[in-house]
Amino acid sequence: MEKIVNVLVVTFGILMSFVLYRLLLKRLSKGSVNQALFCTLYSLDKNPAEGEVEFYFITPVAMNVVFCIWQKDQKMLEIRNEEFSQGGHIVRFDTNELEDGEYFFGIETTEQKTIKRFNIKNS
Repeated sequence: MEKIVNVLVVTFGILMSFVLYRLLLKRLSKGSVNQALFCTLYSLDKNPAEGEVEFYFITPVAMNVVFCIWQKDQKMLEIRNEEFSQGGHIVRFDTNELEDGEYFFGIETTEQKTIKRFNIKNS
């Protein structure tokens, strides 16, 4: 009888450890980022850029995306602010609108802000 009680106690301990481990994992993943809602922004093929450039990004689902150009921490231009369907998108921009120098381009959604650096050299 004592052996049966010992086996039950060990089994109960293992089951409780498993349940507590699962609860811990669930609690730790509560604030995690859902990567399925993030857009992918690609770098420019040609850097420094001149003339018309094509910025490319992919949206995993239909969502509102704001496409901007910054210089340091200052937003210079908001090129697009609209709902984009799921899939790949090209945003065209004429770099002659800005002076030569270092800039950042990027996207903002409710879930993310992604930026990449590029240089403009038109002259």
